[in-house]
Amino acid sequence: MRHPKRQTIPDGYPVYGSAVMPNFQIETYRNLEVLKHEGKKKTIIHATNHPAIELDLDWLPAAAESYHISPNPEDYILVSLPIVTANIPNRNLQGFQLEEISYFCPIYGCMIYQTFNKKCCHIDHQNNDPTKAKGVIADSNVQYVPRYDIWKINAVTLWDRSKDANLVKSILEKKRTGYSMGATVAAFLCSICGKVDNLDDHSCEHMKNKGKLYPVRGSDYARLAYQICSGTVYFEISSVSEPADPSAVSLDVYV
Repeated sequence: MRHPKRQTIPDGYPVYGSAVMPNFQIETYRNLEVLKHEGKKKTIIHATNHPAIELDLDWLPAAAESYHISPNPEDYILVSLPIVTANIPNRNLQGFQLEEISYFCPIYGCMIYQTFNKKCCHIDHQNNDPTKAKGVIADSNVQYVPRYDIWKINAVTLWDRSKDANLVKSILEKKRTGYSMGATVAAFLCSICGKVDNLDDHSCEHMKNKGKLYPVRGSDYARLAYQICSGTVYFEISSVSEPADPSAVSLDVYV
């Protein structure tokens, strides 16, 4: 029995896209094996910079009922990708701090970055109807990239070939390699003075001039005025033709 359509986007200010700046592809997952373990299908992923992790997909049939996607893991391709860069604002001058994404939220019972887990995958942020999902986010983790001295949220996404064969074909043929995240936030804080951005004429001077550089006392460097996202909940990842983040691409696709 199908449940009626339900809205899955939390309340708050919408934020789309992800960090822009480092124009590189993070180290991503390389080898994929689908194993049978105690009669249950599990996916083992080996990453280049941390030990193998195990994806338990026992929840997939329940998610499939709500998202109208396949309950069978064999119907999916797996795409591993970097999706958020901490402490670096996006082209909309909005950014997520490391302290924010690594905070354990008592309401959701997980780290903020883990609010990605088991959420929908969509195409071009067409996310108002969860039953239109093209897949699901199987897992997420935070990794440090020593070469660039940054932290990244990496996501493991599953795309349902039985739901949208043309989309999956485009991903497999590398015609669509870009991805973008969707989130809601409770408030925006000024990166210069820390005040809440009222999104109106009562905002601080810095938020009225987002994108401007402000001098830092005792330093030769200036600081960029942008919105720091607070009270974040991630709720989707979309396949897009042109991602907001040049690094939010993946050429590693597993069938």
